[in-house]
Amino acid sequence: MRLNRAVFFLCLFIGVSVAAAEVGEYASLKKNKVNWRVGPGEKYPILWIYQEQGYPVKILDTYDVWRQIQEADGTIGWVNKKMLSDRRTVLVQEEGILTTKPDDQSPTVAVVETGTIGRILRCPATYRHCLLSFKYQDKDIKGWFPRSFIWGIAPNEDID
Repeated sequence: MRLNRAVFFLCLFIGVSVAAAEVGEYASLKKNKVNWRVGPGEKYPILWIYQEQGYPVKILDTYDVWRQIQEADGTIGWVNKKMLSDRRTVLVQEEGILTTKPDDQSPTVAVVETGTIGRILRCPATYRHCLLSFKYQDKDIKGWFPRSFIWGIAPNEDID
């Protein structure tokens, strides 16, 4: 009986961890090379090959082990769920100033260009800025960036 209970709890744990990113949520690409397909399966043609680990995506639908995802420009395709990570990232859509505190008047840390990918550290729903981390010359640069300048987080989403 103990073994059965242990297996049940293990299955319950695995089920919870696999469901980390569901429909309507954001995720990121886990690998440096990810095939985006026209449909949910390897029999479908490859639409794009993304070569940017950490690129943020939004999950639109699921079919078995496949996830229909959307990127910032609206492109939609299907990828195997093993190619997705629940590590949250964002895409900078408008150049802006990274600051030391969550307001525009704080000292500047860096200027962040459009197209840069950053990792979300904190993004309280009530703040107009998110605490992000960017890789630059093998260093992590952290600071607060305007929420309205990024894609990869829902408008009222709270990440703490």
